[in-house]
Amino acid sequence: MTAEPLLTARQVADLLGFAAGTVLDKFERGELPGFKLPGGAVRFRASELEAWLDGCRRGPEVQAGAGGEAPTAPRMRPPAGVVSAMPTVRLGGEEHA
Repeated sequence: MTAEPLLTARQVADLLGFAAGTVLDKFERGELPGFKLPGGAVRFRASELEAWLDGCRRGPEVQAGAGGEAPTAPRMRPPAGVVSAMPTVRLGGEEHA
């Protein structure tokens, strides 16, 4: 069993388009899944964030495309320089590095 890499608040912020402080505030208020390490650092699992994002969907159901294929989420790209530190994250059925 391979352990899932942990993400920092900065990495989560870059993925979601939030400020790192917003990510930490949402974590402290219990609005974003994560945990504190023994030294107090906050870390996040990509799989938990994906489930959180799925739970945040709002609005009408998205219809399948003309060919019957499932709709896809827009691509989210991490900023340059953190790609090598980021695990592949599945969002909306697509893999994102």
